[in-house]
Amino acid sequence: MQLVPSVIDVSIYLAGWMIGWLLLWRPRPIPAAGSGDVRRAIAVVIPARDEAAALPYLIPPLVAQLRTGDQLMVVNDHSTDGTGDVAASLGATVVVPPALPTGWLGKPHACSIGAGATTAPHLLFLDADVRPAPDLLDRVGTELAAHPDSVVSVQPWHTTGRWTEQASILSNITALMGCGAFTAAGNRVTATVAFGPVLAVDRSTYDAAGGHAHPDVRAMHTEDIGLARTVGRSRLFTGAPDTSFRMYPDGLTQTIRGWTRSIATGARFTRWWLTLATLLWVWSLAGGWLASPLLYPLSALQVWVLGRRAASVHPLTALLFPIAVGAFVVIFVRSLFAVVFGRQVTWKGRTVAAR
Repeated sequence: MQLVPSVIDVSIYLAGWMIGWLLLWRPRPIPAAGSGDVRRAIAVVIPARDEAAALPYLIPPLVAQLRTGDQLMVVNDHSTDGTGDVAASLGATVVVPPALPTGWLGKPHACSIGAGATTAPHLLFLDADVRPAPDLLDRVGTELAAHPDSVVSVQPWHTTGRWTEQASILSNITALMGCGAFTAAGNRVTATVAFGPVLAVDRSTYDAAGGHAHPDVRAMHTEDIGLARTVGRSRLFTGAPDTSFRMYPDGLTQTIRGWTRSIATGARFTRWWLTLATLLWVWSLAGGWLASPLLYPLSALQVWVLGRRAASVHPLTALLFPIAVGAFVVIFVRSLFAVVFGRQVTWKGRTVAAR
């Protein structure tokens, strides 16, 4: 490691460093609904498997937002922890899907059952670990009314807790970078992916695309990407400051399994130039401080600023960012290996393919 880096080393590093800023140039919260806006009814569908602990943080804020014609449906996906009883006690309608058919994965199946059991003209699929903004339904409904032919999706702000969640912060950052919706190019980049935690679509658009029953969706653990691709267009937003989630609160094993399921598959369906640019940014983080310790503060500052756009980041996480880089590389390689060789991952008691 040299104290004074060469001009070539600095140039390569700064190119990657600048790419990072350009890829996550400006987060975009979903716009607030106007005071005079009248939205159509929304069917909120929550696929839930062993989510009894999470639902008390999700359902009451949703109940407070419901308007005439709205529906709140929890699909109790054969849980073993009282998920159905908790959901019903909090005011949701509960449905239990039939046994998982051949060729389906659990979440797409639960979403499809929930959509079929509701009638409202707009559909909003929410993961159980989401903490919604107090006006999320109005904001989603207004956006769908303006863009009925698109998937409307929000990536919640990740509230991190354990050190393992902090260490995986680059996965959150690169998820926003890779979607292409928050680059310096703005709306000139058309997104064809989506975020599973908060995903809304007009029912007629959903039905026309085949919904979660589409062959390219029902067998995907990244069903959000599959659905967005079948619809053909997406409008993507970030959740900060008022829509959040906590992804993997149970520790290292859950964190590794969770990201292994999705990160390489996400890269697979990302535009090649966005994937390349994102990897060049990670490369600058990995190599800059090795080229010279003088570059270390620039990367630490960048991880801090960009990290706060995706999640809650402790200052020590930014200062010790090489640990986060190492964690990202391990998770990405593990996920890539699973995708390439068709390995399976265990998630909530079920074995799913990583593809």
